[in-house]
Amino acid sequence: MTALWGSLDAASVLAFGKFAGYAEILDIRAVIITAHLNFQQRLDAISALCEHLAPSYPKLSNYELVIKQLKAAQKARNKYAHNGATFNEETGKVELSYATARGSLRLHSETVHISDIKEANAKIHEGLCSLHSLVSGKELLPIWERA
Repeated sequence: MTALWGSLDAASVLAFGKFAGYAEILDIRAVIITAHLNFQQRLDAISALCEHLAPSYPKLSNYELVIKQLKAAQKARNKYAHNGATFNEETGKVELSYATARGSLRLHSETVHISDIKEANAKIHEGLCSLHSLVSGKELLPIWERA
């Protein structure tokens, strides 16, 4: 998950640079600007740039779907990156524990299944492929859909 997320994070820097109009594949100015942005801020900037460019570049017309996929990938990744996983000796299962405190405190605990982690990884990979397709204009299918 960490390696996939690192690839998506790097791709967001590249996408920002391309949509901001820098000619180089990875312009250092885009790196400098995005170094001060978290992932959500990068998505907001990429979305605003795409909205501005879409009338002149019809291949960007689906940017909102791509942004939606990227937000889903971020949410899936954050669930595992920002919460504690522990082994429950009584049940013999790995559990993820977290708290929410909007209005009132709520404690949560859920069993982690390998299929859940695979699904989170799939969302990250799909987001990466979609972002690549948006930037390059060439469809990049997820690895499991390639012939």
